[in-house]
Amino acid sequence: MSRLRKGGFSLVEVLLALSIGGMVLIAATALLVTISQAWANRPATRDAFDAHVNGVSHFLSAVLDEASLSSLALAKDKAVDLQRPVGFSESDDPLIHFFLREAPPLFFSPYGSASRVHAYFLQDESEGLSLLWFSELQELEKNEQGRLEPEDEDELFKTRISPFCKEIFYCYYGEEDAKPNDIKEWDIKTELEESDKGDEYRIPSFIKIVLRWEEEDLERTISLPIEKLAPSGIEEEPK
Repeated sequence: MSRLRKGGFSLVEVLLALSIGGMVLIAATALLVTISQAWANRPATRDAFDAHVNGVSHFLSAVLDEASLSSLALAKDKAVDLQRPVGFSESDDPLIHFFLREAPPLFFSPYGSASRVHAYFLQDESEGLSLLWFSELQELEKNEQGRLEPEDEDELFKTRISPFCKEIFYCYYGEEDAKPNDIKEWDIKTELEESDKGDEYRIPSFIKIVLRWEEEDLERTISLPIEKLAPSGIEEEPK
């Protein structure tokens, strides 16, 4: 039996939070689309590139801030974690994954606006930064890990965020086995760091995206909000 825990959220607060989150996503999407249109409709300039970089950074931060755990999540899952979407074999590094109850308008499928979306960061040197995604409302099946996913890679949608994103760096704070009182330092890596705990990878605290135009690079750091409470504020009573 579930009950509202002490310090949890009331139904009104939950609905208000979801409404505000939806407005934030809409605003972030509108900014990104407006900046992209401005870039396409005017001669490329340094100011336009700066605006594009800032728009991409703001959009990604807003989207990640709305990440939460799906009701279908496994016990070990986090709001932002590392997973392999269908079509990515065990030999491929996992991708940064997150779940959105309400997707931004930029996520549009032939069936209309998307909801209950699982999204993955995909960076390609030729195509730039995109988000792969699927909705829990699609026809899904369980994979080897017990997670529901589309049957085939062709059922994944791809939304391009920026063709100028050429690199992603992963920022870790301290060693994996560091104790609370240990001195920690930031370590920036070009690839995800493998974990000492079996066949897994460490989740970075931040990512640094590098966008390039005419031999000029601009960098932005995006925080990954890994630890989050369930959006409803409701959790199972201890047994």
